Order: sequence, then C-alpha cells, then structure tokens
Amino acid sequence: MSFIILIAAGLLVPLFYRNNIFIAKMIAVVAFILAAYFIYAGNSLHAIFPYFTTDTATQLMEYVLLATLAAVSLALTGFERPLISQMLFLASASLAFLETDNFFMYIVLFEVIAIISYILVANIRNFFNAEGAIKAFIAGAVASGIILLGFALFSFTTDSFNYAEMNVSGKFTLIAVAIMLAGIFYKLTVVPMHGWAADAYAQVNHAAAAILSGVIKSVVLVATFKAFYKFLIAYPVATVLIFSFFAIVTMTLANFMALWQKRISKILAFSSIAHSGYALIPFAAAASAYSYAGVLYYAVAYIFMQTSVFLILNDLRRELGVKYLQDIKGLYKVAPLHSLFFTIQLFSLAGIPLLAGFLSKAVAFYAGVDAGLWPIVLIALLNSALAVGYYVWIIKHIYFDDTKSTAKINMTPGSLIGQLILLAGTVYFGIVAGNIINATVTF
Repeated sequence: MSFIILIAAGLLVPLFYRNNIFIAKMIAVVAFILAAYFIYAGNSLHAIFPYFTTDTATQLMEYVLLATLAAVSLALTGFERPLISQMLFLASASLAFLETDNFFMYIVLFEVIAIISYILVANIRNFFNAEGAIKAFIAGAVASGIILLGFALFSFTTDSFNYAEMNVSGKFTLIAVAIMLAGIFYKLTVVPMHGWAADAYAQVNHAAAAILSGVIKSVVLVATFKAFYKFLIAYPVATVLIFSFFAIVTMTLANFMALWQKRISKILAFSSIAHSGYALIPFAAAASAYSYAGVLYYAVAYIFMQTSVFLILNDLRRELGVKYLQDIKGLYKVAPLHSLFFTIQLFSLAGIPLLAGFLSKAVAFYAGVDAGLWPIVLIALLNSALAVGYYVWIIKHIYFDDTKSTAKINMTPGSLIGQLILLAGTVYFGIVAGNIINATVTF
C-alpha cells in the first residue's frame, strides 16, 4: 500500500506544482506520512508481492528515508519544484530496494534508482549544471554496464536468486561478485570510481546533490550489504583485503583533496567520498556481529547530515550567491539560522560527540575492532582527525571572519521545518543508539 500511495502521489503532484507549490508539497508530505504508517501497519510490499521481506532494521531505514525526503520536499522552492514528484518515485523504488530479498530484483531496482537519479540531475539552469549532469549520467551508464556484466556471469553459477538460497561457491562466482562490486563502487563513490562525484555533486543543483549524495547513497549502502552479505561471509579473506584496501584509499585521498578546495560544494563532495571510505569498514568486518549495525547506523546518520548541509548550501547559493569559502565570511551575521544548522551538521560530519556522526563512526569502527581490523580502524581515526581540519575551516569563516555584506536573509518556513526534521534525526541518533543496535541483532 505504501508503494502505491507514493506512485499515485508522484503522478498527482505535477498537476499542482507549477501553479501552487504549497499544495504539491503538502501532497508529498502526506504521502510520505501515509507510507510510513502503512509500513508500520505491515502493509508494505512484502505483504503483496513475492521477493520482498522486511524486518525491524529495514523498517527503521524506511522511516528515516521518508522523513528525510519529506524534509527535502518542504525546503524546495522555485525551479526545483519538479524534484518533488521525482522524490516520490524515488521513495517508492527505494522502499522496494530495501525490502527485496532477491538478487535479480536488487539489480533491477538498482537500475530504476539510477534512472531516477539521471532525471534528478537533469534539472538544468546553466552550463555548470549541464556538465555535472552529463558526468553523473556517463558514470551511471558505465556502472550499470559493469554491474550487468557481473550479474550475467553470476546468473550462470546459481540456481536461485533468493539471498538465502544463492550459490556462493566457485571461482566464477567470486569473479562475478568482484565485477558487480566494481560497478556498485561507482554509485558509492569509492576511489578510484569517485571522479564523477567530486564534480557532479559540486556542479548540479545543490538540492539534487543533497538527494544524490545523502539519500541515494545511504539506501544503496544498506541494500548492498544485505544483498552481498552471504558473499562477504563466504570469502572472508577476500572481503577483508578488498574492502580494507578501498576503505583506506578512499578516506585518505578524499580527505587530503578536501583540504585543498576553495569551493564549498567541492569540499562537501570530497567529504562525502571520504565518508564512503568509513562506511566500507563494516563491510570489511562482515564477520563481526556488529557489521550490519555499523552499516545501518552509518547510513542513518549520513542521510540526515549530508542532506542537510547541501540543502543549506542550496539556500545560500540562491539567496546570496555563495560558492567559495570567501563568500561565507561572517555568515552568522547575515544568515544566523543557516549558520547554526550548517555548523551543527558539520560538527556531526566531523564526528563530534552527542551527534549522530559520532555514534555512527563509533559503531562502524567497533565492528572493525570486533573483527580484528585494528590497523584499519586506526587509519580511519587518523583520517577523522584530519577531516576536522576542513570542517573547522568552514566554521572559522562563518563565525570568526568579518563580512562586507549588510544584507540579511531569513529561512523560509518550509526550509526551517525541513532543517528541524533533519536536526532532530542528527541529535536523536547521536544520543540514542539502542534502536539501531537492537534492530540488527537478529540479522
């Protein structure tokens, strides 16, 4: 029922958003709330269609997804209004993606979400947006081709695509999995498949970048762990070597690249890439009982804080033309609410205690320790300390530099409510870890 409501709302919204964006927003928000209710009532896809199942952890991720998309819907204005309808279709595909327990459906829904992401970035206003959209499309097409190649090989090695019944033995299976992971790493912006994201996140409309880098990446992270978990357990040595290597390279290179950037969107883009490296640690530690908790916690925390910072940057770009670090000098005098929300979410991205970013790293890193991956966790801790440098540098410009601007902007009611929703998630999951830990115990 939740799936049908979201699809129906996605078809209905375009009738209103050109003339009355408020009605379009309300339709979307009501659809997200009703979808969450029917998930809670047990009337999601698994109750209607085969190849889908759900559990407490999946439901928790679905609630977080719907709350985040509702927050984004409320924050949108002007020419971004087509994103409202697109997010409703994205939500329906993402719910199916999270609930599926069939590898064939995983591949199909991965491609559906990829197609929706191309439409999201096609909201073009200038050459800069167009260049980012083209890079995202080309990278997505390459990723899709690689994934389908790996899946074609894997289909010859298994009699069933159900996660619990898949054949995971044989050298051709291992080769097929490696090929598919290479394609999925494009979507997760893992080095060296990250180049497109560093440019695309910075060049496309920042509201679309919030969805691409925050929402879609988090959904793919959780669904991929569930889909590949049996392979990760079957090949423990390969799992540790592959994911540890890519985790180290990704977080280290991205953090060093972020330190040299002057454009704020580029800093946030490389920050997003670095967080992909941290998120790979629970994959490497798949043998740990806390691996799924690490992946889920990281996805939940990341979706709130990453979506928030890009939405704030979108407001600042639209109202003040903010692009570079020098443009946010003394920002707290010009946009006090924007500065406050931006600072809190940057602290969360940096891993400051009492915010979701801290606990997500703690759980992910503990999974690594539990699996005996001490060197990897130590490198991640050093990278986290390095990352604090560029987050603090942004905050320094906001609060400790003088501004020449005398203008002052206020946050719109919709944007304020959206930011409060995202902040509530960041604070709640920065204090309360029990929900996620308990939800993943039976995985």
